[in-house]
Amino acid sequence: MNNLIDDHVSLDQFCQSCNIEMTFVYSLAAQDLCEIIVIEEKEYVLQEDLALLERLSRLHYEMEINLEGLYAIVHLQEKIERLKEEVNSLARKLDRHQ
Repeated sequence: MNNLIDDHVSLDQFCQSCNIEMTFVYSLAAQDLCEIIVIEEKEYVLQEDLALLERLSRLHYEMEINLEGLYAIVHLQEKIERLKEEVNSLARKLDRHQ
């Protein structure tokens, strides 16, 4: 993608390349699922958010999952990751005590 500024990607360029509406990304940002940054009156998304944005756009446009569903999916995935980390931590502690 063109229009990279450090770790940012032009929102317009990203939406065009993924064939999604900018309003969809605005809605995700309103739900705190991504961040839109304005630099010199131009909007950008963080490069680290691109994979998540692409996944959420596929879920939304291909599977017709609404914004509330996307929000729930993201937060459940985050909770699963935290629980995995906790299980791994507890397993390491258990190994040390055996």
